[in-house]
Amino acid sequence: MSLSTLRRRTRIALAAAAVLPLFALAACSGTGSATTANAAPTNGTLTVGLLGDIGQPPDPDIYYANNGLAIVLNTYEGLVQYANDTDAVKIAPRLATSWDVSGDNTTYTFHLRKGVTFHDGTPFTSAAVKVAFDRRIAVKGGAAYMVQGVKSVQTPDDLTAVVTLDAPNSAFLDYLASPFGPKMESPTALREHAGSDDAQTWLQTHDAGTGAYAINAADPGTSWTLKRYDQYWGTKSPFTTVKLPIYSDVSALQLAFDRGDVSAVVAALPSSSLSKYEDSTKYASYMLPTLQSALVTLNPSREFFASKEARLAFLQSIDQESLVKQVLGSRSEPATTLYAKGMIPGGKDEQELRYKPSVLKAYAAGLAKGTTMTIGYASGNTNAQQMAAIQAAKLQALGITATAKSYPTSQVFGWINDPSSGPDAFFDGNNGPDGGSPYMWGHVFWDKSGGINYFGCDVPSVDEKLNQAVATGDDDLYVAAAKEYAATGCYYNLSYNKDWVLAQKWLAGVPGAHNIGANELDFSKLSIKK
Repeated sequence: MSLSTLRRRTRIALAAAAVLPLFALAACSGTGSATTANAAPTNGTLTVGLLGDIGQPPDPDIYYANNGLAIVLNTYEGLVQYANDTDAVKIAPRLATSWDVSGDNTTYTFHLRKGVTFHDGTPFTSAAVKVAFDRRIAVKGGAAYMVQGVKSVQTPDDLTAVVTLDAPNSAFLDYLASPFGPKMESPTALREHAGSDDAQTWLQTHDAGTGAYAINAADPGTSWTLKRYDQYWGTKSPFTTVKLPIYSDVSALQLAFDRGDVSAVVAALPSSSLSKYEDSTKYASYMLPTLQSALVTLNPSREFFASKEARLAFLQSIDQESLVKQVLGSRSEPATTLYAKGMIPGGKDEQELRYKPSVLKAYAAGLAKGTTMTIGYASGNTNAQQMAAIQAAKLQALGITATAKSYPTSQVFGWINDPSSGPDAFFDGNNGPDGGSPYMWGHVFWDKSGGINYFGCDVPSVDEKLNQAVATGDDDLYVAAAKEYAATGCYYNLSYNKDWVLAQKWLAGVPGAHNIGANELDFSKLSIKK
């Protein structure tokens, strides 16, 4: 299980360090006024603007960042996915229509969809499951941990795959439903284009999937073009072409959208742009559920937070409701649970921390004059910067010399090697797990080997409870682990964040094309309003 540590850390680092290449603006094609909606395309083309380069080739066994999911998730499919158009963590069919799980969570039997073909025209059968799992291990990409525990894949017939794990894992379906989970790839295409690197070179600009769209043209750093796969088994969108131009900055992307040159923008604009669009009569604005949050983590290796008393006093001084409203606006809501929203049925993982500034005021009264504190945030994260600055100002009023300071992502992920080199506290504007299992949340954020436990605040009994819970799926164990970790004062789930999707008024089907696990849309489910 600990392999998820390095993998998760790699994904976030790559996403945050993505290069922003220049992109020449397309010629203006929109003619709408300030209040008149732009016209729908008549040429069957959907244009989805990307902010910044995708960072890695859209090879499903390699890609572990953000923007490129628009390509990966529309050209490839997994056995399962998260259900669309709901804020619940629910596994839904994709290339598997149903599945059976053994009582000990070691054997998963998948019943596969009939009549599916890869983009090269070859049929999808159970043989592809083992090929896809084996390739993921072979190329050693970021999300290889998701199939690391697979002991064997048996194929009793073309439409049945029996996956046996080497240890019980109740989170395995969440691994498969993750946007970074294993996708089915044409064994024929992989064999014909294998080269010396398991087809990695070929898949930089081609695909081998079963999805509703196939890669038609690739100009990495500038744009990607997808073409509708007309033999697709599922819903066929009226959009025969999807263009994915890459913009170098927010202003260029917004200008193209305002003109009507871009049909939709997914999870790319800052909260500062909300006021322009969310009440507009010209555009459609959607706030859709995710598994992501804004988080606060405290550093117990720093003198100020060496005691649990100090950590809990600090966290109680955060005006959660006001801070979320002021900085994040309608794209977030205050978190009330310790895991992501909906991970634990019934909200039994309630976050019991409450705003009580008098606790820190009393604690600060006993501090030496000139006590200092540094509140960190990742460079370029505007929302986290604002939150850190607001909190620093509150501390200044208590006589604590507090400073908000930015840190490059590479440095943030290096703190685990020497926590004392990090700041006293860290505001994370948006983060989340690879999937919807509580284990995928708790292990990543609370285990010191989890990848996003920046300061190594670790409770071995919490790690043990998480490892026991993932074997059985016991929600009570997950809740016990969460509450025990919360008692350390090292962690605060500040907000439930949403995907902000901005679309032209004519675009239909946006909520139904979105699921809680991915900051992207299923283009096959989009259409033009009649």
